[in-house]
Amino acid sequence: MLIGELMRARTREYLASSPLSPEEMPRLRPPATPAQLEGLEALTGQPLDADYRKFLSLTDGLDGFQHSMPLLGCRDWEDAERNDLASMFRDIVLEAGPLAEAGLPEETRMVPIYVNSSGSAGILMLHHADDALERFWWSGEGDNLFFHTFYDLVAYSTDGSYSPRRLE
Repeated sequence: MLIGELMRARTREYLASSPLSPEEMPRLRPPATPAQLEGLEALTGQPLDADYRKFLSLTDGLDGFQHSMPLLGCRDWEDAERNDLASMFRDIVLEAGPLAEAGLPEETRMVPIYVNSSGSAGILMLHHADDALERFWWSGEGDNLFFHTFYDLVAYSTDGSYSPRRLE
């Protein structure tokens, strides 16, 4: 139901904008297969967050999540341009400073699930040994927001009903 709310909110925003742009149109995609989900886990070297896995099994990504950039799905990693932009963003975040400043263990693995078109902001799915720590980090353009689950991230993006941890 939360995905439906997100689509409703993004569709309202899209229809209120002028002029309408096909690149920014919110759009659900065909679901990812179990094999594609396993392949994404192998590619990223980490288990998928349970809510993100469920999301991908309903729609393999979401076009128009924020402006013209999608929430990435399994098929997006086959697109060299998106893959390069996502990898560049991850590398910039890693080079920006020690993970300890963000309250994350140094061995934290991260994979982008969203990157804006300029590569200046994105959302990283995190994997580390501490289950009490957050799994998602929205970083860039002055923001550093942390979310425990993908559901929390979508709730925040949809209606602000979740309050993320902020890194000052």
